[in-house]
Order: sequence, then structure tokens, then C-alpha cells
Amino acid sequence: QPQGTTPTTHIIKLPIGEIKQPNATLDLRESVDNEFLCLALARELGLVVPEAEIITTPRIRALAVTRFDRRWAQEGRVLLRPPQEDLCQAFGIPSSMKYESDGGPGIAAIMAFLLGSSEALKDRADFMKFMVFQWLVGATDGHAKNFSLFLLPGGSYRLTPFYDIISAFPVLGGTGLHLRDLKLSMGLNATKGRKTEINAIYPRHFLATAKAVNFPGELMLAILQEFAGHVPQAIESARRTLPADFSTHVWRAITESMVTPVFATPILTTSWLA
Repeated sequence: QPQGTTPTTHIIKLPIGEIKQPNATLDLRESVDNEFLCLALARELGLVVPEAEIITTPRIRALAVTRFDRRWAQEGRVLLRPPQEDLCQAFGIPSSMKYESDGGPGIAAIMAFLLGSSEALKDRADFMKFMVFQWLVGATDGHAKNFSLFLLPGGSYRLTPFYDIISAFPVLGGTGLHLRDLKLSMGLNATKGRKTEINAIYPRHFLATAKAVNFPGELMLAILQEFAGHVPQAIESARRTLPADFSTHVWRAITESMVTPVFATPILTTSWLA
């Protein structure tokens, strides 16, 4: 157990519980299983995310997430805190502006900022890939505080692993939300205006966004094709990592919803670049 200023190695996340909204009640009592599955799916689809483990006691179920902002030194005797900051800090804005709708950075601003990364090509590709992943799993809370940077010597920086991924699909129906209510935190470019509604987004919107932020269309297309070809395998691989008592509701809500946009879309070809 850490004492005083000793750094922690894990974040212990308890169930979020129910969130009352004016027109809905969001049942996130199974948020532990939800986040565990989202992290597993992201990992299987090639995104860098923290390791996580579901821990269960007679009184509580929790998620133990390995901290990526820690590093062992002196042969494992000293635990260091490598400097890092979230994108609100990087952009010099308050947490109250973390959402694009509240004046925070969107995809264009972040992609421009990542041009200065020490691994700009990789970070920009990973960020666009994560935008697609959020769409597939219904992760609607991808605001600026949920993206961070490692601060490196000489003033350089690069993206940290992705984190805090929760799907909204398990809260659909009943007293919860309707699919039409689900919106991404950062909008995509469209012929007219911008798209945030998950059920109104198609691959062409990612390609239009890529063009707008000077990200190669061929690479964006390759990312979309990769998802279309690997989602079923990723789902099966993630299934094998689940504990025996994993929530059936969470599993079905996320995996059955995430295949819909992939397989309801015409086969992705270079004609999308026209």
C-alpha cells in the first residue's frame, strides 16, 4: 500500500452506478465490465491501451487499471512519475471546456497539434484510428481530458495510451437512451456541416475528415478496411479474456452493436476516395 508521496501503480475504478438525467436514467452499474471489454477490444484492434483486470471481493467489483504514467527505475526499487498532461492542459484551457461543444479542441485542432509530436505519423494515425473505434463501440465521452501526452526532454511530446473508454450501448433502451441520442464528443466533417450522431456516421465522414485535416486518404481508407476485416476476430479474441462471471448484457450490447456499422456499410474500396 502506497504511503505518503509514494506513487501508485494502479487506478482502482468502482462501478459508476446510475446517473439521473432530465429525460433518462443511465444505468452504469456494470461500468467495470463495460470498460474492461472496451479496453480488450481496443487492444485486439491494435490500439495501445493500459492493462486492466477485474477484481472481485465479497462486497465490491472493481477495475484495476495499470498506470501508464509510471516507470520503474533502479532495478525495480524506485517508481517514477514520467511527466504527462492531458489535452486541456496542453491547449491551456480549463476542464470546463473539455468538450468540443463547449469550446474545446476537436479532431482538426488535435491533429494539427500532433504534427509537433516526436512520433507525428504514428500518433496522427493512431488518433484517427481511435476515432473510428469510438464510433464502433459507442464511446461518447472522448473529450480533451481523455487524451494525454507524454512530455519528453527538449520540449517534445507524444501521445500516451488511450484510456477511460466506456460504451454507451449498454444503456440503450428502457429508461436509458435511444440510439439517436448517442453522439461522439468530436464531430466529423460532412457535406453539410458536421456529424456527431453515431447512427448517422458512415465511413465517408471519416474520409472527409481525414481530407480536412491533411491526413492521407489512402491511410484513412486502410484503417477503415482494417476494422472491417478484423472486428469479428477481435471480438472473439476479446471474449477469451473475459472472466467467467462477465456481464452477458454488456457483452451482447457492445459486440452486437459494433458490428452493425461495419457490415451494414458497402465494401470499402478506393472508390470512397473519389
